[in-house]
Amino acid sequence: MKNSRRTLRGYVLLEALVALLIFSLGLLGMIGFQAASTRIATDSRFRTEAAILVDELISKMSVDQRVNVAARYGYDSATGVKGVATDAWFNDRVVGASKLPNAAAKVEVANGAALDTMSVTITLTWIMPGSIKESSTTAEKAKQKEQAEGKYVTSTLLY
Repeated sequence: MKNSRRTLRGYVLLEALVALLIFSLGLLGMIGFQAASTRIATDSRFRTEAAILVDELISKMSVDQRVNVAARYGYDSATGVKGVATDAWFNDRVVGASKLPNAAAKVEVANGAALDTMSVTITLTWIMPGSIKESSTTAEKAKQKEQAEGKYVTSTLLY
């Protein structure tokens, strides 16, 4: 009887440690799912906001006179090409009122195939917050920016 008791000593402690290990791994998995869920929800919110903003600009373009659309709405925040109406929309709505971080816009207006029609392509981009680390090298920052950049592109025909 003495020998069997000696061989069982510490067995309960070993079971408790294994149970604690399994519980810890499960908890780490749940934390990972929560982080991914938050990232996906944030991306979804930004995409929805971008879609609303772009639809708003398209609505403004559709009620304006066609002869004014190319001059008033052509825009590229990266190169400095700024149509008056799009510049006001970008500064007031995208930069001022939206929550899109580091937003940039590009509006390309071209004549359509039919008379009095215009083809419009609007690109709205943003950088997800906290995605680019300050201590990174230039090459690493470029790769991080590519992975963290949100982009919403829509094309329409004004007639």
